[in-house]
Amino acid sequence: MRMVSGITTWVDGRFIDCTEATVPLLSHSFGRGSAVFEVMAVTSTLRGPAFFCLEEHLDRFLFSAGQTYMELPFSREAIREALMELARINSVTTGLAKFFAYYPGIEFGTTPSGRVSVAVFCLNYANCGITEPPADASVSVGISSYRKLHPLTTDVHAKVAGNYVNGYLARMESRSRGFDEALMLDAGGLVAEGPTSNIFFVRGNDVETPTEENVLPGITRRVIMEVLDDMGLPEKQVHIRPGDIQRYDEAFFSGTVTPVLPIRSIEQKNFSCPGPVTLSVRQKMEEVLQGRSPRYEKYLTLIPKG
Repeated sequence: MRMVSGITTWVDGRFIDCTEATVPLLSHSFGRGSAVFEVMAVTSTLRGPAFFCLEEHLDRFLFSAGQTYMELPFSREAIREALMELARINSVTTGLAKFFAYYPGIEFGTTPSGRVSVAVFCLNYANCGITEPPADASVSVGISSYRKLHPLTTDVHAKVAGNYVNGYLARMESRSRGFDEALMLDAGGLVAEGPTSNIFFVRGNDVETPTEENVLPGITRRVIMEVLDDMGLPEKQVHIRPGDIQRYDEAFFSGTVTPVLPIRSIEQKNFSCPGPVTLSVRQKMEEVLQGRSPRYEKYLTLIPKG
């Protein structure tokens, strides 16, 4: 993605042009992956643009910083206000917000010694280098040889930049084999998640998803679980082995950019795509994101007009 001049970002309390938001190549976070971050959707609702699950993303951001021994120099409210102001300044109606905590100082050692910086971006999809997936998007999936990080090697529940290298490798490996996306197993060989998404499986009206101990419990995943309960389809968190995939009728990924992404196949196993349950969940999530479901308005934070 090439940043376009004229788009405003927020770095350490200052609003600046995004082309000025830089990190030295010799910084600890660039060289060691010692940054934490969040990616959050800006969605178009009946009442105007809104952040989806703003408070939940801020909760996880602060949790991730704490788990990596980062002392943030800005409060939760300061970051929240920066997000709101950037969405207004950049006239964001449908897009993404991304915010980081990182070490900007030049460091050659393994332990950072300098201050922590915080940077906040909020952009329309047109300026993010990605496009909104079409309504009929679906993916073929390969099971990667790269495993999820073991929870004794890192905090897998924290959103740490360095934790995503194996996800990158898994996706590149699967694409080299002709698949659209990867499915990763945990260190014990159980089904875990995609490189940047959680996974759900459906058999009849039963919905199952991997247990949380070895995955990043996604915020969208959490909302989908609530939606499933309301639909009378309560999910079960279970251990799923690769061989168990054959027994399911449907499967879908969940994530920030695409809340419900139907899966056509995993390796040689084909699914109903989109199956009836997947389609119902996707339609319900569209209602949630558009502000057409009063019960879920708690997850929408409207962006004030300028």
